[in-house]
Amino acid sequence: MFLDSVEYLDHMTDAYLRIRGQTMNEAFEYSAMGLVNIMYDIENIEKKQQIPIFAEGDELENLLFDWLDKILLMMLIDKVIFSKFKIEITFDESSNKYLLTGYGEGELVNLSKHELKVEIKGITYHEMKILDYKDTNETIIEYIVDL
Repeated sequence: MFLDSVEYLDHMTDAYLRIRGQTMNEAFEYSAMGLVNIMYDIENIEKKQQIPIFAEGDELENLLFDWLDKILLMMLIDKVIFSKFKIEITFDESSNKYLLTGYGEGELVNLSKHELKVEIKGITYHEMKILDYKDTNETIIEYIVDL
């Protein structure tokens, strides 16, 4: 279960998450699921449709920010919520950027089914960390969202 890989840490005013994945891809997928779960109970979201998602960044932290920001904007503007993600991260040498391609599986927000727990104002770079431990096959991501 992904929730075993997502830890919600104490923070005075915002949400602070620590994510653990066996690969960078998995850690990014779990990071997005942790984000969704702040606003809605992810267990109540059905996988009714697949929506392609693309993100890019000069560094992995830029990529993570762009990725999470796109997920948040889709929830706030398009009213789409996700319960699963499948992505692949590559480095494009011609553009010198990290690219993330993949999709989210979910459904449109239905207020009679999906109760809003808390609204997120935005993703922040503050305290954002990506630690990739190749020797132990673990990637740890930490980030804060502004509530």
